[in-house]
Amino acid sequence: MITSFFNRTGIVLAYSLLAFACSTLQAQKANPKAAKKNFDKALIEARKGNSAKSLGLLKKAIKADKNYSDAWALQADIAEKLGDSALASASYKGNIAADPLYQPTYYYFANFLYKQKRYEESRAMLDRFFNLPSEKGFKRSSDGASEEMNSRAKKLIQSCSLAIEDTQKIEELDLKNLGPGVNTSAYEYWPGMTVDGQTLIFTRLVDMQEDFYLSSNNGGGWDKARPLPGNINTKENEGTTSVSGNGKFIFFTVCNQEGFGSCDLFYSRTNGALWSRRINLGETVNSAQWDAQPAISADGKTLIFSSARPGGFGGKDLWMSKWAEGKWSQPMNLGSKINTDGDEEAPFLHYDGRTLYFGSNGHPGYGEHDIFFSQLQPDKSWSAPVNLGKGINSEADEMGLYVDIKGERAYFASSRPGGYGGLDIYSFKLAGGTKPDPVTYVQGQVFDADTKAEITGRIDIFNLENNKPYYTDSSSSFFLTMQPNGNYALNIKRQGYLFYSENFQPTESSIDSPFLVKAYLKPIKTDEKLVLRNIFFETDKFDLRIESFTELNQLVDLLKKNPGINIEISGHTDNQGSEEHNLTLSRNRANSVKNYLTGKGIDANRISTAGYAAKQPIGDNNTPAGRALNRRIEMKITSWNK
Repeated sequence: MITSFFNRTGIVLAYSLLAFACSTLQAQKANPKAAKKNFDKALIEARKGNSAKSLGLLKKAIKADKNYSDAWALQADIAEKLGDSALASASYKGNIAADPLYQPTYYYFANFLYKQKRYEESRAMLDRFFNLPSEKGFKRSSDGASEEMNSRAKKLIQSCSLAIEDTQKIEELDLKNLGPGVNTSAYEYWPGMTVDGQTLIFTRLVDMQEDFYLSSNNGGGWDKARPLPGNINTKENEGTTSVSGNGKFIFFTVCNQEGFGSCDLFYSRTNGALWSRRINLGETVNSAQWDAQPAISADGKTLIFSSARPGGFGGKDLWMSKWAEGKWSQPMNLGSKINTDGDEEAPFLHYDGRTLYFGSNGHPGYGEHDIFFSQLQPDKSWSAPVNLGKGINSEADEMGLYVDIKGERAYFASSRPGGYGGLDIYSFKLAGGTKPDPVTYVQGQVFDADTKAEITGRIDIFNLENNKPYYTDSSSSFFLTMQPNGNYALNIKRQGYLFYSENFQPTESSIDSPFLVKAYLKPIKTDEKLVLRNIFFETDKFDLRIESFTELNQLVDLLKKNPGINIEISGHTDNQGSEEHNLTLSRNRANSVKNYLTGKGIDANRISTAGYAAKQPIGDNNTPAGRALNRRIEMKITSWNK
């Protein structure tokens, strides 16, 4: 939002120096009348914004008394504000020479040198700041730096060391401006995308008015951006979007309108063409304070956002809320590893569900607001944040990172020179140490097999490596990410229907090929069949593997809830091997399934078994994929007494 972008601690230095000049006036030794008279006039002109007149008067004051430190301080302030680095540097040196025991001057000079990318000189000046001797007559209580300034100086010396040591080259990042289709002379920021990387949604600020825009990837670049269609944009400000993994929802911020605090979190959904009017996330998430800049997880169940609410570590902190049982949980602070006494903002939670990128002015960095990287550990703690590096973080402002699902390319906004104006959106390659985990995804919809109408079902995805639930929801659609080299079972069920079964075993090479599912639930009726795709045996054996138990328990549940159903369990093989061998193997596998069901309390009289070997193929036995489909267990309803 506007407030989150323009509210930066460093931009008020000019005014702080003016205040410093006034506050220390009485502490200075007596000065010739001419020097004081010219300084007083210069201060008045500076407050009016007449910089040239003020500098002329200050020159006279300094000429009259070279030890008039107030005149040097004000001259340094004005010169820095005008971009006259030579005069600013000379003025800071003159100020130190005039009053070498005034500790804050060393910090101001070091901060100026840092902005000039003179990192070695800045660090040397900070060494002088920290090592300034307490000589007789030098009272730290009145003339020394405040605790806040000491804290800032410690952060600045870390930033200097970071800048000196960082050897990452911009050329290696393949940093690219997204071009005139997206960027204009206005401010463009807060990029987000659909998971396929084909649609960019971002915020544009024109004449202090924020709205959402979208641009489509045309293969060679980005088309001319247009306002997001529907009722989402208003005459007021909307900003800081986060796009859900399925592309159907965006979460964003609205300030100084209806809500619970100065800024609240809202969401909007699309029907495929238009976006709805905004909906407030409610008072559990939103507080009476500033709540903004949401990041929604790929599955829509974790929300991370920035908030100025009480209970944090200072300034704005990152907080997290979970979606469960139809409501958002009470937000929880992400803790001291992430949050500082400064501001933590602009979070982005990658599709892997554990890699967090965010902006901060509290961790050591290169500019006023840098981008950092942290990952959720197995014990649910966050790793120590890592700065994304000098090539990305600069003396300009950087904010609003988005990282694609492969973890290869990132998008962010920067005010660095060379753009189209204001904030522009750029992309770059992520360095190896700051990449998220590679993931692919499954996206699906649920239908009635007879009517083809979209219906709601209970969606369960299990991680078969431990037979634990991986994702659960009740919906007509679903989206979630999966780690490569895993084994996942999908089961969708609804009262009055057979459950739907699917298996996913993504590999590193299949990341570019997501799983797109249209699940047709079959109403329960005689002769209806169901392929049980998550029943596993060792090669050429009929002992059930442990990964089979999750799906078999789904079948047990179906039979217990529908006691009038009688079924046939049939085994099928591919055409490899002799027919006699395959017939025996398919029968034995069917009997293994029956034995499991009866062991769970299902009456054996309700279950018949059959082995069909390779006689009923559903795939091409001339291909490995087809043969894999043919090696299966099926269930058929032989009779149904309602």
